[in-house]
Amino acid sequence: MRTILLTLLPGVTLMAGGPYGSWKMDASRSTFPAEIPPKSLTVRIESHAKGEVFTLGRIERDGRATSDSTLLYLDGRERDFDDDGCPGSQASWQIDSRTVEILRKCAAGTWTRFIWRVSDGSPLVLEITERHRDGRQAVRRVVLEKQ
Repeated sequence: MRTILLTLLPGVTLMAGGPYGSWKMDASRSTFPAEIPPKSLTVRIESHAKGEVFTLGRIERDGRATSDSTLLYLDGRERDFDDDGCPGSQASWQIDSRTVEILRKCAAGTWTRFIWRVSDGSPLVLEITERHRDGRQAVRRVVLEKQ
């Protein structure tokens, strides 16, 4: 019984910490080096029977809107993934009780890593690192406030 409770504690702590819900970018505290930041960026994190659902929505400066939603199993296993121009795999795992990592590897050799962290009463911080074909990396740090 103790083993089961200890195994469940990280998930319970994460849920109690409150990453679930909608989060909106605080542009004044976010960094988008070498690119124009979007007009708006929102993240929605929802509980799911098999893990969590992570949705990232953007509204660009020209008004174009995009939304990307994915199921995170949080078990570290790579699964097939096919997004616009990125057929490959995705894996996700919980680093600790407040941090989740998602790694998307594209068949072309590029990859994107999302890491989000949240603490009680604090904003959600989302770090997005992309590696391009030519080896360059772009790192964004997005600070989001709960809605």
